[in-house]
Amino acid sequence: ELVLAGMLLGSRRIVDGINHMYSLGEQGVARERVEKDKALFGGREIRDKTLAVIGLGHIGASTARDAEQLGMNVVGYDPGLSIENALKLPRSIELCDSIVNAVRDADYVSLNIPYIKGEGGTHGIIGKEVVGSFKSGAVLLNFARGELVDSDALKVHLENNDGK
Repeated sequence: ELVLAGMLLGSRRIVDGINHMYSLGEQGVARERVEKDKALFGGREIRDKTLAVIGLGHIGASTARDAEQLGMNVVGYDPGLSIENALKLPRSIELCDSIVNAVRDADYVSLNIPYIKGEGGTHGIIGKEVVGSFKSGAVLLNFARGELVDSDALKVHLENNDGK
């Protein structure tokens, strides 16, 4: 549910809209501007968008099922997918052979993998190659661990894509 909430917040600019209304309220013009200004925060609908779920354990499988119920296309990647979790996945999910292939056409990317230190671990697994494969405007949802994402690679990507 937290991942889905993040996806909705990221697609509809809800927090920006709330902050804008607070600002207008402080200026005493909220009532006059609410209808006019709400178009500034329309965002995009998630129906028919693609969610890449990286890590298909309990949380990833639940996220995939819920996203499908919301009318999303779901792709996933998990090299250690168990039979038990595979049975929990929606039938329509497309399983990919790499993280890069999973994120390539995704509008949203959800990280649901554990943080594992050391060689062969997951530290910085979302690095330059993966981030460089994001389509323009893709939203990264990392409710796992910050260390999974190479912050420098993500910063460069955002700077080169006008913050998208």
